[in-house]
Amino acid sequence: MKIYQLNANSSGYMTPYFEPNNVLKKQVGIKFLFNTTPKSYSEDWEPLELSIKACDSAPVIPTLSRWQNYLVLHESAYKALESTLNPFGEFLPCTYQGTAFYLFNPLTIAEDLDAVVPGSVTRNGNLLSGIEFNQEKLEGIPVFRTKESNISNYCTEAFKEIVESEKLEGLIFSSNLTHD
Repeated sequence: MKIYQLNANSSGYMTPYFEPNNVLKKQVGIKFLFNTTPKSYSEDWEPLELSIKACDSAPVIPTLSRWQNYLVLHESAYKALESTLNPFGEFLPCTYQGTAFYLFNPLTIAEDLDAVVPGSVTRNGNLLSGIEFNQEKLEGIPVFRTKESNISNYCTEAFKEIVESEKLEGLIFSSNLTHD
């Protein structure tokens, strides 16, 4: 089993994000924008309006992308992945110009499963420069985060295969698990 770090494909697809003023008007407020620690928001969640911008990309909206420590799913990606991801986090509804999107907030943490190999974590300043996972302890977990790098999302080979078979586009699966 292989582990990947999930990144948005910002060169091939537009980038989803939230306007800070729109978030601040909702109950989740400033903590949602800046708190990268895994936390559930579903109890107080009010759907947010998603923004999508083209940086150096083609004007193509991704079906599956990443914003901060969340996955951003178009309704089609949600339908394809909901049963796979639901036990491992929460889906938070949002919209973009009337179209349904969802944020997937991964709440499964590798350290809670004893899945980070002891002594494998190294840093270069604040950046994670090394981490290894005990793959046996991540068996059956499609997407997860770590306490070492709350802004990173990781996935297993099985999740990558589902995304590819469903032809969901907008993510890059990197075998480099660090910030180097």
